[in-house]
Amino acid sequence: MNPSLRIKEIERITLRVPFKPRNQKWNKLLVWQWQIVEIIRVTTDDGTVGYGETLPHYTWGKVPEEAIERAKGRNPIELLGDDSLGAGLQMALYDVVGKALEVPV
Repeated sequence: MNPSLRIKEIERITLRVPFKPRNQKWNKLLVWQWQIVEIIRVTTDDGTVGYGETLPHYTWGKVPEEAIERAKGRNPIELLGDDSLGAGLQMALYDVVGKALEVPV
């Protein structure tokens, strides 16, 4: 892995995934929040891309905008294990570091 690797861009992608018709009634009542998914894409200065995801209304929540700004320009390996970044961003960081090291995550 390049020791000077830096995070160039962090993109937040919000998806609304509809339930199948046979599950709509039950799911809308009990797990409606599973329809909204936040995908985080981290791109480093060497072009390596990592992805993470979270359910904003169910798990840790949306990745804070402050966390995105704090992570930009940093070496992703320095940020691993920082719970204040949110689950989606942490997952994307592990993915991008694993790809940079050519190891499975």
